[in-house]
Formats: sequence, structure tokens, C-alpha cells
Amino acid sequence: MKGLVDLLVIPSRAISIKSIYVAFICLSLITGSFVASGAPAARSTTLTTTPLTFANAVAFFKAAKFKATEVQPRCAIFFEGEWKSRNVYDYCVIMVENSDQDVQITFYLTDAHEMNWVTEFLDSQFFDRNETEKLFSLMNAGKDVRGQNVGRFRVDFHHWQPRHAELLVFSFTPLRGGR
Repeated sequence: MKGLVDLLVIPSRAISIKSIYVAFICLSLITGSFVASGAPAARSTTLTTTPLTFANAVAFFKAAKFKATEVQPRCAIFFEGEWKSRNVYDYCVIMVENSDQDVQITFYLTDAHEMNWVTEFLDSQFFDRNETEKLFSLMNAGKDVRGQNVGRFRVDFHHWQPRHAELLVFSFTPLRGGR
């Protein structure tokens, strides 16, 4: 143990006031840069959001590097998956649909890890902080929701849990003349 203590103790003659001052300044600068670039700032409710359109939602999931299939001009399907074992394949399928009135996003998940994609979407640039919080509240309420006003949208939310999967369906209808 004495050897470790000897390594940590610096002889007093080897340190000058000037070197302590320089070390303190360097440490302050390094610490300041870590703090400044550290955790992202909380999202402001006044930040500009990206409009939630079919095209923007499709671009969002394409940017996430999902494999994509366009079913028709108003419907795109994204998927990812991996073999967990010889007999178990976990996957996520996301369907983005466009109707005349709304954009519907459906998540079909077979693994709890895939729930991260729901979180990424709800916490994305499409929603301000208050909208994101309300969407998470709807999702965790334990019941289906129809026609709930959430910020700039009227939202329908449905949650089913068939055997070995979880389905989450969000329907976003822009409020006319809203904020």
C-alpha cells in the first residue's frame, strides 16, 4: 500500500506556484468545455418544430437507416430485425400512412428493445416538449384514446398486445386554425 501512496504524493520541491496556476487554468478550461458540450439542453417549448407530414415522417425513418418498402405513394413500411437465437427473430415494423386528413404511424414490436423507436419518434423534431410529454402520457395511460387534443394535433392512440408482439398506433390530425 505504501508504494501506491508514494506514487500519489508529489515532492513539494517539484511544484512551483506557477505550475499549480497553469494546471488550475487548464483544468478549468477542460472542465468548462465538458460542461458546455455535455448533456443536451432541455427542449424548449418555443423551438421550431418540423411539420409532421407523410414525406417528413418517411424521411425521418429513412434517416434512421431502416430498410424501407413503399407499398404505394401514401404508405411506406420500414423494418429492422435480428436473430436473437437460432429460433428467435426480434423485429420492428413501422408503417407510415397518409390519408386526406391525417398521418398515421403504426409500430409493430416483438422486443422491448424496439420500443426505443417509439421513444425516438415521440421525442423527435416533430413535437415540442409539451406535445411529447402529452403523447407519452397517452401512451402510458393504459387505454385507447380517440380525439385527444395534443398541441397542434387531434390524436387517436391505440395499443394492442397480441401474443409475442406489441402494436402501437398513433393517428395525428392537424388542428385547423390551431396554434
